[in-house]
Amino acid sequence: MNSNSQKSAMKKAPVNVNLAITWMLLGVFGVGTVEYLVAGVLPQISNDVAVTEATAGLLVTVYALTVVIGGPVLTIITAHVRRNLLILILMALFIGGNFLTVLAPNFFILVIARVMTALPHATFFALCLVLATTLVEPEFQGRVISRIALGLNLATVLGVPLGTLIGNQYGWRSSFLIIAGLQTIITIALVLTTRRAPEHASGSVSAEVRVFGKGEVLKALCLTMLSQSGLFVLFTFIAPYLGQHVGFSPSVITALLFVFGVGSIVGNMLGGFFADQNMNATLYVALGSLAFSLLLLFIFGGQPWFTAPWMFVVGAAGFSIIPPLTSKLISAASNAPNLATTVNIAGFQLANAAGAWIGSTALSLGLGIGVLPVIGAVLAVAAAALLWIANRVSFSRVTDGSAT
Repeated sequence: MNSNSQKSAMKKAPVNVNLAITWMLLGVFGVGTVEYLVAGVLPQISNDVAVTEATAGLLVTVYALTVVIGGPVLTIITAHVRRNLLILILMALFIGGNFLTVLAPNFFILVIARVMTALPHATFFALCLVLATTLVEPEFQGRVISRIALGLNLATVLGVPLGTLIGNQYGWRSSFLIIAGLQTIITIALVLTTRRAPEHASGSVSAEVRVFGKGEVLKALCLTMLSQSGLFVLFTFIAPYLGQHVGFSPSVITALLFVFGVGSIVGNMLGGFFADQNMNATLYVALGSLAFSLLLLFIFGGQPWFTAPWMFVVGAAGFSIIPPLTSKLISAASNAPNLATTVNIAGFQLANAAGAWIGSTALSLGLGIGVLPVIGAVLAVAAAALLWIANRVSFSRVTDGSAT
């Protein structure tokens, strides 16, 4: 935001908006890093707690399932808890889970620790998104959403590599200890920064549930599932795709994952900016870009000269969808946005798993890893078609109502 835009945006709340959003971004960064860090230190964990790597990998599954199931339940239970107290409760769970991870003597305790850290994930992320949008005028909503979501992008690009490096040098437990300490500081700063922000009036549990009867809310949730499944059909298998299909070495694959991550950051920020200009147009362009980028990857993906820079484009296209989708959902569920936003975040986790399952099924049927991009493109086209049909239906209802 430029200086004039910042002044306009800040008129809505008696807080330093940029500072508050920065602390929220850092909070989401810490939560996202813990989610993905296990994958980076998986061999060390399996050796330390005496289980196979396959068994240790279940820590990722446990985390995702807890987010999907536990997130919405926790949001309902805490619907009427004051915001700053809720931040403290959620982060106490998260930080406590990380300390338990550091001290875990065996795999069973480690599973309990992962449940503790995962439980506040969706509720905290949703709280930050809803809070951020209430601090600014509606025309800045997409941009503040993209800034909060940037925390997850940075967790993938910076948090996990740094955490893995620290874990390899000083032991995997040290990474989680550092995150617990930093998250404590971030939590205190976030509570102090937002203490004067107006409380968002929470709806009743029934009001929160009733928003799922709104067509716009259901449309946003379905678009999340289709678009993110399309991206993760490929991304789940990106390392073997780049290695087996394209022929890149492990060191080059690492560099290309970084290129993908940088693209995701750029796409996220662009998606937020353009969502504030025209939300539906941004969604059409983002979904079309994802389908187009995956289709061209299917056609030319076997050529290293094409695939290397194209990873940036795929990352940008895939993550440009998140801000307009989230903004559409929060606007549609404006009277009771907390549960809908939490379910949408849980939906991302479910979509990631669905994409992985679709890709795995395709490979088990012998289709070959090179076909994954076109499967993703089909899902992205399906999302764009759903958006078009839903908009046409909404337009028809409006015109019919005007005629009567």
